[in-house]
Amino acid sequence: MKSLEIRDMPEDRYSRLRLIPWWDQSRISNCKLLVIGAGALGNEILKNAALLGFRKIVVVDMDRIEESNLSRTVLFRNEDVGAFKADAAARSVRSIEPDAVVQALVANVTYETGLGLFEWSDVILAGLDNREARLWINRAAWKVNRPWIDGAIEGINGVARVFVPGTPPCYECTLGEADWALLQRRL
Repeated sequence: MKSLEIRDMPEDRYSRLRLIPWWDQSRISNCKLLVIGAGALGNEILKNAALLGFRKIVVVDMDRIEESNLSRTVLFRNEDVGAFKADAAARSVRSIEPDAVVQALVANVTYETGLGLFEWSDVILAGLDNREARLWINRAAWKVNRPWIDGAIEGINGVARVFVPGTPPCYECTLGEADWALLQRRL
């Protein structure tokens, strides 16, 4: 019976995803996604967002691509070395999902963006190793009532946490004494 349903369904890029009973492709394609960080983790976030059909994306990163990034990223190529990560990532996402509108923002999210960017978004995904930036994202997301997913690599471990405004804990609540000491050194 299942194979008959697949055969009868018109095929498009997302037809297999639509077989998942709870999947809502129109919700995905209309979602405004803010991705902060376009390094190794940000590359994976952006690649998967494109493959799933997210079409409204802003990617924020202030760094340039170094040759060492090429062994850990899928969206960057040799010719991208020296270019801004946000620009190269946005270009690659558009090549995966041609209908996507992807805006690259070369900026320090903590000091060069405002609450309007966060308010624009429906969901915020961050792939950063910078605690100060993550603290800012947390505070901004709570102020505009947007959920955010914090992804990070800590040593050889990966961390992914979802923070929903009004539902504890928040990112700041999870920081221990060592985290605050590191933050104080940076500030």
